[in-house]
Amino acid sequence: MKKSGLWVKVFNLQHKHDYIIDLFKRASGGGRLLEAGAREGNISKKLLENGFTPIAVDINMPENAIREFPWVKANLNHGLPFKDKSFDLISCTNTIEYLEDDLHFIRESYRILSDKGKLLIGTPNLLNLQSRISLCLTGFFRFSGRPYDELHQGVFGERRWNLRSYYQLRAHLHRNGFRIISASSGEYSNKAMLFFPLSLLIYLITHRAFNKEKDPVQRERNKEILRHVMSLDLLFGKYLYLLAEKDPSYLKHRWPDGRNV
Repeated sequence: MKKSGLWVKVFNLQHKHDYIIDLFKRASGGGRLLEAGAREGNISKKLLENGFTPIAVDINMPENAIREFPWVKANLNHGLPFKDKSFDLISCTNTIEYLEDDLHFIRESYRILSDKGKLLIGTPNLLNLQSRISLCLTGFFRFSGRPYDELHQGVFGERRWNLRSYYQLRAHLHRNGFRIISASSGEYSNKAMLFFPLSLLIYLITHRAFNKEKDPVQRERNKEILRHVMSLDLLFGKYLYLLAEKDPSYLKHRWPDGRNV
């Protein structure tokens, strides 16, 4: 059942998998979908039940993987084993922060998405107020929990090595052929909400910083950025969901012979 509204996010009344389904349903009626970093395939199963055609991709296929849809083994840091324009949608949640080369993954997503295809990135929200305070006091984001793990095997010791903020992900997406449709969160952090009195000060400082921009086109884009970063979802949200649409007019990086990266 679809749920929405402020209180749903404040009291965490909707499972994050259902929130992802709602985002895709609002963006598309269905289609061929790649779940990048699928783990056991729980999200793909929900997508299948809601009219999508998922293919699950991960570096390893766990023994308890759900086998109701195709699986492909692939390292998301490298080229993806799919033809150009193979998918209508890509879901990448709780994954991109573990990649060594997240920028390459974004470029590969552009390549394998169809025209007007959608990419959903879900990652810890570094701009919520609790995370900002943690960075100020400790020098690292609370989503890491501790400094980087230099000793253990696995995906960087199973810690989020490559955390990115809204600002960084937005720049990567907008410079590599994607236009952000929405920036949202499905669940608020109680601790982040405790710092609400700081939001006015943060707004004033951020607004002043944005006003230093001289380029008129970037100044216009900064209006949307300010709306996003000062929204309740980014001030309080535990998790950031960026939904972006493939848009070649946003491409900034090309090979010397003119080909798109």
